[in-house]
Amino acid sequence: MIIKEEEKEFKKPKLNKFWNFLIYVSSLAIGVFLVYLYSAYVFINK
Repeated sequence: MIIKEEEKEFKKPKLNKFWNFLIYVSSLAIGVFLVYLYSAYVFINK
């Protein structure tokens, strides 16, 4: 039988993985958006 403390340790990495994924995806989206914004700025000022 699993003790409550062990159960918490199993749940913690899953949550950590979720937050890491969320941070990675959001930073990637912001990076892509900034590249798009810069390319639009360069294209407009040609």
